[in-house]
Amino acid sequence: MLPLLLISTLPAFTLLLVAPASYKPWKLARELGLVALLIARELLSHSASAAAGRKDRGARRMPPPPKARQAPPPPPALAMDDALPLLDLPELALDRVLEELAPASLAAMACVCAGLRDRCSMDSLWARHVRGKWGRVLGAAAREEWEAELAARAAAAARPRPNRRRSWADSLACAWPFSWIGCRWVKGDTAAPAVHSALAPPADTVVAWYRALECGEFWFPAQVYNREDGHVGFLLSCYDAHLRYDRRTDTFTARYPPHGRKPAKEEDGVQWCRVRSAPVSTPAQDLHISGCLDGLHPGDHFEIQWRKNKDFPYGWWYGVVGHLESCNPNEHLCRCHEDDTIMLEFKHYAAGSRWRQTTVSRKDHREKGDEADGFYGGIRKLQTKDEISTWRRFWPVDVLS
Repeated sequence: MLPLLLISTLPAFTLLLVAPASYKPWKLARELGLVALLIARELLSHSASAAAGRKDRGARRMPPPPKARQAPPPPPALAMDDALPLLDLPELALDRVLEELAPASLAAMACVCAGLRDRCSMDSLWARHVRGKWGRVLGAAAREEWEAELAARAAAAARPRPNRRRSWADSLACAWPFSWIGCRWVKGDTAAPAVHSALAPPADTVVAWYRALECGEFWFPAQVYNREDGHVGFLLSCYDAHLRYDRRTDTFTARYPPHGRKPAKEEDGVQWCRVRSAPVSTPAQDLHISGCLDGLHPGDHFEIQWRKNKDFPYGWWYGVVGHLESCNPNEHLCRCHEDDTIMLEFKHYAAGSRWRQTTVSRKDHREKGDEADGFYGGIRKLQTKDEISTWRRFWPVDVLS
């Protein structure tokens, strides 16, 4: 019977292959071929079920094997109230227990029951984990972009979907008693997304943000030291980028914005130590307003904006305030802080290099420079030892020329 069935369905299969889908007169023929294939599959399924039933009946005619000695029954299991008294704890004690859980354990605990799911999804619990792991690389701009992405998702979900014209196969799937027709042939099945949305946390919660960061589903804005894997042209600099976390390697992928006519670049394997949140809210294309010039003295550490030309975004470069040529370097006789001119030194460049020194005006500082030496922008004084030590960690082994 099986060879006859395969031969009878061969014309239907040929119609599905030969008939063009875009040609309307052939549409009915294609759907008839589809019906023939569905009937053939159902007949094959029934034939297999009948054969299995005959095999089971034959097996039942055989004498049963001798009964083996039964093992002693296991000890009775503890009641749920005795085995899991966690929900009986006082509120403060339960919160203290949940605070000690790692993110993976907290997520697993949320799958136990509805009560624990609500307790384990509280923003206060996950905010601690966000600060503990991501606080050093996430700034206010990252949160703003995440909220903007949530708003865009909500707007996209609220848009009405265009009505799809029902075909004959759709009508057949509604009337035919085969559950697999709708799953296999009808498009736009929304059952799977409904199940996924029931299991996933709400998008506007802190746990959803943590999950998006941990799974690499969200590109967040930050800054990267020594971009492009320590390229000599970017040593002791820090540039804006969008980053995505890769939990398999515990590193980031950085996407840098286009530079002039050059396209955007991506860099894989960026270590945690090379990433920081932006210390100021000034966009990379804008001049930072320098509010620290009056308080700069020789020996102070600073960051200064620099870009190659007007089409490039700014990057932040590390330097130290130096003494003017006319100044006595003796700390008791130095009067550089009273002069309008500030000497900026980049000591990782060799003496005599055109990148070694530059000067800016203390009272009237604007962007200065040209196409040959680049353009210097706003200045930010480093206030903490942690910032200075972070920059010093990337000090090059050899002096640059």
